Amino acid sequence: MSAPGGRNRRPGGRLAVLAPVLLAAACQPLPHPFADDRPPAALLKVPDVAGVSVAPIAGAPGPLAKKLGAAVATALLKRDIPASDRTSSLGSYQLYGRIGESHSDDSGMTVTAAWRLDDAKGRTVGQRKAEVTAPVQEWGSDSTPPIERLAGLIADGIRPLIEDEAPSPAPTKSPAISNAPSKAPEHASVAIGTISGAPGDGAKSLAAAVAAVLTRQDLTVVAAGQKADLTVDCAVSVSPSLPGKQHVKIVWRVRRADGSQIGNVAQENDVPRGELDGRWGDLAYNVAIAAGDGLMQLIARGLPRPKA
Repeated sequence: MSAPGGRNRRPGGRLAVLAPVLLAAACQPLPHPFADDRPPAALLKVPDVAGVSVAPIAGAPGPLAKKLGAAVATALLKRDIPASDRTSSLGSYQLYGRIGESHSDDSGMTVTAAWRLDDAKGRTVGQRKAEVTAPVQEWGSDSTPPIERLAGLIADGIRPLIEDEAPSPAPTKSPAISNAPSKAPEHASVAIGTISGAPGDGAKSLAAAVAAVLTRQDLTVVAAGQKADLTVDCAVSVSPSLPGKQHVKIVWRVRRADGSQIGNVAQENDVPRGELDGRWGDLAYNVAIAAGDGLMQLIARGLPRPKA
């Protein structure tokens, strides 16, 4: 898909979220590279849902506008929509917004957000307004519940627009596991094991992100070392690539309590050099959501079948 013509794009490099490839344990060792299986680099897409790039929010007050962009990205992630206010891609929806404030006589302040969602070709998908009223001191505090409420309203308005436009999911390239259930048995437990090799705070961020993704799938997530039906480990490797780029590969491994391995979910792509050396932030959730469907297929394979 082409970039929106004439649209203002966020400054800085684009970060392509890693594309997932699912491999059953019998297919190991992993082939490298996955040139034939890997889709074109683009902001992550999960089934029926495309990613959203949140442009800097315009308008006043400035500090609230800055907070709102990050809050909207977080609200979309909580709704299983890959989103980022730091990265962009040619294949993502673009969200543009502007806020304004008005005051009332009882020391309240209303912040109104007008936003527009464009698709990857620059066509406007929808325009909406959302507003929240709260005491002035709440808008200025370090904890910003009004901002979170406003971001939630915006995310709730975006979700149906994306789902209405989403194409039918493509057939899987892994027929051996394509019919596996997408939901694990209720109360099944999974431990987040070792996450090795991640630069910056990747180990901590990826662990928290994949735990959040699996918890939403009716799984009980326990800490490493605790008794669990299955364990998810992760290995990250970074190697030189094109000038100014690094090749990042992430391999998630699912194993049973006895140590036997069920399979892998592999993700790899080129990213700007040093992009992952600090805080991963919302990128970790995008990566975890990308791997989530493949992980759930492997988890469903590895858990014992319920007795009739």
